[in-house]
Amino acid sequence: MEDPNRALDDFKSRIREQVENLAPELEDISRKMYDNPECAYEERESSRLAAQFLEGHGFDVELGAGKVETAFLAKPKGAKPTEPKIAFLAEYDALPKIGHGCGHNLIACATLGAAAALLEVRPDLAGSFMVVGTPAEEGGGGKALLAEAGIFEGVSASFMFHPGQTYHLGSGSLGRIKARVEFFGQSSHAAATPEKGVNALDAVVLAYNNISALRQQLPSDVRIHGIIENGGEAPNVIPDYTSSLYYIRTINKEYLDILFKKFQDCCQGAALATGCRAEVKVLGPSLDPMKRNRALEEAWKNNMKPLGLEPDYSEIGIGSTDLGNVSQLMPVVQPYLPICGAETSFHTVEFAEATQSDKGKKAVMDAAKLLAMTALDYLASEELQEKAAREFNGA
Repeated sequence: MEDPNRALDDFKSRIREQVENLAPELEDISRKMYDNPECAYEERESSRLAAQFLEGHGFDVELGAGKVETAFLAKPKGAKPTEPKIAFLAEYDALPKIGHGCGHNLIACATLGAAAALLEVRPDLAGSFMVVGTPAEEGGGGKALLAEAGIFEGVSASFMFHPGQTYHLGSGSLGRIKARVEFFGQSSHAAATPEKGVNALDAVVLAYNNISALRQQLPSDVRIHGIIENGGEAPNVIPDYTSSLYYIRTINKEYLDILFKKFQDCCQGAALATGCRAEVKVLGPSLDPMKRNRALEEAWKNNMKPLGLEPDYSEIGIGSTDLGNVSQLMPVVQPYLPICGAETSFHTVEFAEATQSDKGKKAVMDAAKLLAMTALDYLASEELQEKAAREFNGA
């Protein structure tokens, strides 16, 4: 009788070979996305490139999945959606002015390579997989919209990677509400008739100071940060309208609503003090904190060994991601692979340039192999499926 572990190792070896065969195509797509960065919900060419690749490697692709124009859903041609069903997630949006300063072009290419390689060599196992093109991670909450549209219904686990500075198995993330605060007052001549004005600039500054004072009484994982977008038009006119934009973040999903109420109170207090009217508007979907899954991370770590890689367990900073919303629905894994050193920060031109370096190209190859091998482990092992589910359910 054939040893199932040895058979699985043989399939993994073939996956690694197949990913290497895809290197020229993946590098070409990465370069084209780098040269033509597209921001949230504008990723028309990027999603087309990804869809074109998948169609050429045995997938049927639905563009505009979940009624999101630049999203897509790809499934192997003729495949039945048997359980367990898993999803590979592809990001491809860029940052304004910076370009691919978070390396989403590499995320897309690693996902494409993993899916194509797994389809090419995957054994006859129970279960199925799909690729979801997820736009607008940077501020747009694309995955949250796709989740609301039911794209992830019936999916047991999701897989993606993220470029970084070290080999980390994953990280938490902060839940986030994005909000615009507007103050409405009454304009007047600032020198001749100041008593007739209601100063909206005073309101927006007071709100900023109220929030700064609030921070002293907040848990250490909370982040509230913002900018004044509109502070008035001329110094001799009392501003009748001002606006600011804020991110409200915390690692605790339940505390996020409490924190947002405190934020609103700071704004309404400023309005009361100045006689203005305040409006607080939530922009786009809110983001949930990341729910890590150590069972999937352990499987990823075991697959690092054949590649000669070792995980780094040092602390890393965290932000917010719409993958957090998916992680509240099912087990997910999002490890990091380095494309640069610690001296290069996320969301910089230098990080974008690193996506085209030799280290960046290697990260795509390694990530594609690891994604496909870890997904194969999940499909092949009921034990891993059960461990991931138990951890997700808090058992």
